[in-house]
Amino acid sequence: MTYRRCDVALTRMQADVVWDRWRAGDSSRLIARTVGCSPAAVRGELARSGGVRPEPRRRDPGHLSSGEREEISRGLAAGLSSRSIAHQLGRSPSTISREIVRNGGRHLYRASVADVAAFDRARRPKVSRLAADPALLADVQGRLEADWSPQQIAVWLKQQYPDQASKWVSHEAIYRSIYIAGRRELGDRPSKHLRSGQSVRRPRMVRATDGRGRLRNMVSIHHRPAAVEDRVEVGHWEGDLVMGRRPSAVATLVERSTRFVRVVALPDGYKADAVRRALRDDLSQLPASMRKSLTWDRGREMAGHQELSVDLGIEVYFCDRRSPWQRGTNENTNRLLRQYLAKSADLRSFSMRDLDDFAERINTRPRRVLDWASARDRYWSHLQAVLQT
Repeated sequence: MTYRRCDVALTRMQADVVWDRWRAGDSSRLIARTVGCSPAAVRGELARSGGVRPEPRRRDPGHLSSGEREEISRGLAAGLSSRSIAHQLGRSPSTISREIVRNGGRHLYRASVADVAAFDRARRPKVSRLAADPALLADVQGRLEADWSPQQIAVWLKQQYPDQASKWVSHEAIYRSIYIAGRRELGDRPSKHLRSGQSVRRPRMVRATDGRGRLRNMVSIHHRPAAVEDRVEVGHWEGDLVMGRRPSAVATLVERSTRFVRVVALPDGYKADAVRRALRDDLSQLPASMRKSLTWDRGREMAGHQELSVDLGIEVYFCDRRSPWQRGTNENTNRLLRQYLAKSADLRSFSMRDLDDFAERINTRPRRVLDWASARDRYWSHLQAVLQT
C-alpha cells in the first residue's frame, strides 16, 4: 500500500474525516486508507487530543467580526474619525481606536490582515482548573491513584465541598487532563489508573457474544422469584469466570442488591469439579440467609450446578443463550476487575490476598448505582444485622 505523504499535518477536511471514522469505530489503518495518508499521521492526529475530538474554535460574539473590520477599513479610507466609525457600528470609540492602533494605524490598517492577527492572538494556552489549584489537584490525583473513576472523583468533590464550587471539577475535565498529550498536571501516564488503561479514548463498540454448550437440568432465569428481579433482598448472587492467560482463571461473585463483589481463586483450574468446590468453599463462609440464589451463564464450568445447589442449599439459575446482559451486574463488575486481571496475565500468580485487595478496591468506591454509597457499606450493614439476630 502506497500512502500519500502527510508529514506536516492533516488538512481540516482530512481531520474531520478522521474523527468521523474514529467515532464510527474504524481502525487507524482503515481510516488512513480512507483519508489517503499514513496510519502514523492518523495516530498522531488522534493522540494530540487523546482520542477526544477537539472542539472547533469559535469567535467570541463580543469581539469585532471580519465584517466590522471591513467597515472600519472603508471608514478610514473615507477619512472618517474613530468616533464616527464607532457610532456607525454601535461600538465604543475606544474599541475602534485600539483596533486601529494595534494593526498599523490609520494609513496601514487592512481588514483581512487585522482579522487574521486577532484570531492568532486569541490562540493562547489556557491554564486548566487542576493546574491552577494545587489543593484540588492533590484531591483528584490521590483518588485517581486509588483507581477511582473520574466520575466518582467528580461526585466526591461535590459531596466533600458542597458550598465551594471552586473545588468542583467535571469528570470530562479530568478525562481531558488524562488524555490530552500537552497536559502533565496529573503526572506521567495517568491513564494507567483508568479501567481500560488506554491512553487514547476509543469509541464504544458492540461485541458479538458467543454461545456455550447446553447443561442438564438447568433452571431458567425466567423462573427466578420477583424478589430477585427487584433487588429487594440481599443474598442473591451473580457469577462468572474471568479468564487470564490459559489455563488460568478466577471466579467472580456479585451480590445483586448491594453490588458487593467477591473474587474466588481457582488454583485447580476451571473445570466443573474445581469450580464447584471453590464456589462451595467460598459461599459456605456466609450465613445461609446471605446466600439465597446464584445466577450464571451457560458455561461448562457449571456442569456441577446440581451438586452445588445441594451443597449450599440454594437455587442456581441460568441465563438464556447469548444473553450475558441478563446478569449485567456481574458483567459490569468483571469489566472493572479487568483493570487488575488482564487477559494476558497468569491469574494463578495472584495470591488470595491480592484478589481480596482487588475486590476491596471496587467495594470501597462510591457507586452511582448506590446513590454514591460504597458496596462495602451497603453489604456490611445487612451482614451485621443478620449476625446480631
